[in-house]
Amino acid sequence: MANICYRFILVFFSIACLILTAFAITGSYENKSYLTPTYLINFHLNKLDLRQIISPSIGDNSSKRKRADDDNDSTPTTTSTGSIPSNAQQWINVASSIAGNLPSDFSSIASAVGTNLPSSVPSDLASVLPSSLPTGDVESTISAAIANLLNNVSPEELGIADVYSVSYWGYCRGDLKSNKSSVFDGDLGRLVDENFDNSNVDYTWCSPPKAGYFFNPATVIREELNRTIEGQQIDSQSSLINELSSQYVDDLKVLVNNIADEYLNLPSDLQNNLGTLNNITKASFAMMIIAAVFSFISIVFQIMAMCLSPDNCCLSFLNFALQLVTFLASILAAGLATGAYVFVRRKVNDETGDYGIKSFLSINFYAFAWSAAVAAFLVVVFSAVGHCCGCFSGERRRYRQVAAYEHKGEY
Repeated sequence: MANICYRFILVFFSIACLILTAFAITGSYENKSYLTPTYLINFHLNKLDLRQIISPSIGDNSSKRKRADDDNDSTPTTTSTGSIPSNAQQWINVASSIAGNLPSDFSSIASAVGTNLPSSVPSDLASVLPSSLPTGDVESTISAAIANLLNNVSPEELGIADVYSVSYWGYCRGDLKSNKSSVFDGDLGRLVDENFDNSNVDYTWCSPPKAGYFFNPATVIREELNRTIEGQQIDSQSSLINELSSQYVDDLKVLVNNIADEYLNLPSDLQNNLGTLNNITKASFAMMIIAAVFSFISIVFQIMAMCLSPDNCCLSFLNFALQLVTFLASILAAGLATGAYVFVRRKVNDETGDYGIKSFLSINFYAFAWSAAVAAFLVVVFSAVGHCCGCFSGERRRYRQVAAYEHKGEY
């Protein structure tokens, strides 16, 4: 009887580990209300200042990764105020029309293009250039277009959502629903949500699921801005993209065609740590898959042990080994994910005032992950105690009925 009871306990906690791990893995797999609250980390951008993230001098190699607030003294007045030089509008129109064809070496074009077109200009560029161009520099023209866009257009008008969550499968866009009171921010020149509130976020769209997803902010920004250029309204938050003027759309094309990972100025220079973060996330995902698979196999072994002889040493050894590996995989998965994204959250939140970004960890995901690890640990504990106390032993006490000896003799 003790054998069966202990087997049921092990099966119960193994099933708990399997279900909890499955819940953690499948979080944010698609846009479903019971899936989207389970994510690794989210980022609130309702107070985002894009000028801190993207350098206006994006085409100038000497100004890579330079903070916008550090450029106030050196940036020309024409770009810092959002205005465009009198002869730059024609340059901006040209840059936006040929942005997709520009080679990586902008300096060669800048030296080749002037009031006349020399023979060194490629034919595909010459066909779209006007006959008379203002003198100037292509790099400064691109910077002027980007500065004009960042200084005059809000992130909402560019199709950027209030909240982005990241999971093992991709990212989701979220809309803040509760206490959305706004105040005017003089530095940004627009209304922003007064507080960061993670208690009531409505997730409106999720990217197509992809196992081992690598979250790269530069890639996500390009995807979002490309949808804005093409007029793809994927949720209610992206309705403002249709109100962009053609001039800002042209400026946006210049930005998208010239933005690169190295030009993003993420909080605490997180861009340099994205590769390591991606590897840790993949390792955590793999450990969770292993824990789920081994939990299922352990359940099968427990059921087999109820039907077979409990004295089968080979089956008992394999079962305990599976339980131990399941626990190690579960604790590693939870530990890796927690350590990595607690680090990211701290780095982002330390600079919330500068960038207008706040990050939160999902209560659901980490509750599922650590509860699964606890369940796996209890399986190991009960299994070890059961073996040590002989609860899985097949020995049964046998009693022999002894009849009273009757001596038949003559008296």
